[in-house]
Amino acid sequence: MIRISRTGSQLFWSVPGIVEHDEFSGRVEINRKLLPQTSERIIYGRDMGLEHLAPAIRGLPSGSSVLVAVGESSSKSPQLRRIMKMLQLIEGSGGPDIHLLEVQGRADHGIIRAGIDTAVKFDAGIVLAIGGGTTLDVGKAVAGLAFQDGGTDVAAFQLKTKAVDPERALPWIAVPTTSGTGSESSNNAVVELGEEKLSIRPIPPPSMIIADPSLTDSLPFCPTVVSSVDALAQALEILTSARASRQVQAVALAAVCNLAEGLNALRRPAMSRTSTDSARAQETHGAKGALRPDEIDAGTRNLLCWGSLLMGLAFAHAHLGLPHALVHHCIRFGLSHGNMVGILLAPGLTVQARVDGETARRLHVVQKMLLALEQGDILELQIEDEDEESRKSGLQGHVPQGHVPDELIDWLRNLIDQLFTAADLPTSLRSAGLTRRDLDWIAASELRGGASLGIPNRPATCSELLEVLERAFQECDRAT
Repeated sequence: MIRISRTGSQLFWSVPGIVEHDEFSGRVEINRKLLPQTSERIIYGRDMGLEHLAPAIRGLPSGSSVLVAVGESSSKSPQLRRIMKMLQLIEGSGGPDIHLLEVQGRADHGIIRAGIDTAVKFDAGIVLAIGGGTTLDVGKAVAGLAFQDGGTDVAAFQLKTKAVDPERALPWIAVPTTSGTGSESSNNAVVELGEEKLSIRPIPPPSMIIADPSLTDSLPFCPTVVSSVDALAQALEILTSARASRQVQAVALAAVCNLAEGLNALRRPAMSRTSTDSARAQETHGAKGALRPDEIDAGTRNLLCWGSLLMGLAFAHAHLGLPHALVHHCIRFGLSHGNMVGILLAPGLTVQARVDGETARRLHVVQKMLLALEQGDILELQIEDEDEESRKSGLQGHVPQGHVPDELIDWLRNLIDQLFTAADLPTSLRSAGLTRRDLDWIAASELRGGASLGIPNRPATCSELLEVLERAFQECDRAT
């Protein structure tokens, strides 16, 4: 039996015995027998970034060189400015040399080659990646490729004509500044190749992850929404992955608990603003119901950050599902990754649950959890072995094929539509400007790529892919 329960004074959802948090030291304790693909050291805690990062950098050997990949928005964040000042002070007092690589919103071959050139020129011993998913992917790719034979031929590693040797990868430290991608924990770096995004793998996990919610405090409403929706989508897809052990399912479910509460906390004031004074709100905030960064309270940011961290730990041990399989082409259509996957999430899970009973059963567990949260109950949820006792509990047991968890699907659809409406984002593929010809093209592309579905894994059919896309095309303007 695996328990998922609230722990600590902040009442985060955790998985005792598998993932636990010491709120005083910030250390996240991991059962590495159950979650082996995990960073050596993980820190979570508000305002703990500097406290743990400074000694890690100062402790590097004399003469070391650090390549710092940092997002272009770092200058807007007081917390990030303090980190950069700390790095400069360490360098000035005889510490390692610091070399900056500014990532300007894209993980493309040009920025990765520039990072590799800098790492090689200054013989970097470690990469420090500070930023959102794109910046983390760039830092991870540079760490993985800098000292590979032919490392600057990025496309060859994406297309698998060259293989990454993990033994030749640089160590790296991940400091995420958004709550969403799980890039700090995954073994792949997602990099643009033309109009697609393809992964480079396997890259070893970072030597250290620092998840400090204060680093997300300056993040505007729209990127907060899309990154957190992306995290929720990944947690649900991991939960329904054929590769997810019961332990990984439990971690993913705990992530869903935290992310659901955080996103609900975002939704309530945003919808209130949208419904009461949309015109003035749009004029003031740039979108119908967008909150200013300082209007998103610390507790909400904490929940989203912790939930994203749990999702990333689960992500390192399972595969994503149908919604993410169909999002590879978001660049082609001018959509952000998080926006497109949010549009595809409810349709994708609906089709998966309709054709696969085990997927449906796992999603019914999520539905039970959400109903408990909506009622304000603080419960211990259990993931149990498949036996008579668990079937009686209602949390496990057989769910007939085709038994879609409608309440969960409706909750997801309404949550995402309302948040996207508040952020002035498209809520369907149709409102995003796609045509049915585009749907045919996406389905054909993913058939060639082998999009999978079901437990056990099997390739998705063309009709299943088109059903997901058609549902995402038709679902429009449901926010109320």
